[in-house]
Amino acid sequence: MTVMAVEAQGVSKVFGSGAGAVRALDEVDVAIRQNEFFTLLGPSGCGKTTLLRLIAGFEQPTSGEILLEGQPIAGTPPFRRPVNTVFQSYALFPHMTVAQNVGFGLEMLGQDRKTIAGTVERTLALVKLGGMADRRPAQLSGGQQQRVALARALANRPKVLLLDEPLSALDLKLRKEMQIELKRLQHETGITFVFVTHDQEEALTMSDRVAVMSEGKILQIGDPAEIYEKPTRRFVADFIGETNFVEAEVLAAEGSALRVRLPGGGALSVADAFEHKPGQVVTLAVRPERAELRALGEAAQGDAVEDAAGQLGGTVETIVYFGTDTTYHVTLEDGGRFVARLQNREGAARRHEVGERVAILLPSEAVQVLRD
Repeated sequence: MTVMAVEAQGVSKVFGSGAGAVRALDEVDVAIRQNEFFTLLGPSGCGKTTLLRLIAGFEQPTSGEILLEGQPIAGTPPFRRPVNTVFQSYALFPHMTVAQNVGFGLEMLGQDRKTIAGTVERTLALVKLGGMADRRPAQLSGGQQQRVALARALANRPKVLLLDEPLSALDLKLRKEMQIELKRLQHETGITFVFVTHDQEEALTMSDRVAVMSEGKILQIGDPAEIYEKPTRRFVADFIGETNFVEAEVLAAEGSALRVRLPGGGALSVADAFEHKPGQVVTLAVRPERAELRALGEAAQGDAVEDAAGQLGGTVETIVYFGTDTTYHVTLEDGGRFVARLQNREGAARRHEVGERVAILLPSEAVQVLRD
């Protein structure tokens, strides 16, 4: 049996009591694997930082249990857990050098000076700060300070490293560089990283798996491609990237697939994991880049096109050119809105015009049926 690095079993956390009580976590179950970059993703107030603090030991669950490597840790103080935390604020000691900051935790553990010096040197090399051991935090850039905070947390080789939105204070370019660096560090050290963020791009860029949270619950867990391509909930589809939502009526259930009627009367067969029944109205999610846009007369040409995709009709209202692609905002015949994003190839920056009647083709493999 594989032992998980971290497990939460039926964990709830309530702050306050009576009418003013706030349920920050609601019966959360999650298992984080060894040597995994696992991200808790969601908007502010969804409970992701609360779960991180429970793992760290800064809070205790109201109910349920937290396990580290299969062992319950209720009541174990933070300093006795094989876990370190990197916070949004770097919390470096301004009067200490970089080397002293990194070695501080090792010194508190009673390690001798020679061992500390060797560990500090290796750890600073790992975060690419080898020549800055004698500098003070005020002499470093924000990105360098972040690396010192990481080095300090990694120095004593924790079993799990918790990261609470550590990149949010950095500018965009530096944040992107640090995303790659964090993934490199996780791979090289083999330490389990549990990362908290509200930034979808960070989650998709770095993670082995992502847990999307809302209102104290985990709605879906999967690898980045699964979360993006196969969302199961409307919230997940809407929170991760840009998504079109289309209401459709179920015509027939065909094993693990549905035959649905689209707005405007077109039909389409799509995969369904939720056992919907004929007559039900379901919500379909379609990413803008997965839809195909055709001049209205072109869309009906060829049986292959008709068999492979459902069709929506509409009028182009706005065109936005982004260089690598062009985004078309279409008003559908039933008054709904749809966004299609087409890559610009062979110099074709504008393939349709404002006011043009178009058909939007929805390939069946690009359509996801949502649970709610």
